[in-house]
Amino acid sequence: VKDEYEDLAVAIKVGDRCQVEPGEKRGVVKFVGRAETLPPGFWIGVQYDEPLGKHDGIVKGKRYFDCPPLHGAMVRPDKVKVESKLLGSGLRSSDQAS
Repeated sequence: VKDEYEDLAVAIKVGDRCQVEPGEKRGVVKFVGRAETLPPGFWIGVQYDEPLGKHDGIVKGKRYFDCPPLHGAMVRPDKVKVESKLLGSGLRSSDQAS
């Protein structure tokens, strides 16, 4: 059975800067995949820039990623907007020489 979130999740990569709705919370993607301690389907682990999360990367006793306390959250892919998509084509990669 195809996961309804799989198509969205494949476009999100660990390390991507992102914004999570609702509330435009900003952070970094730390995990993409299925989480055995959560309901079925794909999940995105986010480390928020501010202490707006619920955990430190451990969910129901299993560590999915490392982050400071109260900076971590597991959210569905439809709540995550990757910053390159937010900013459009005007974004320059930091690895380009100027």
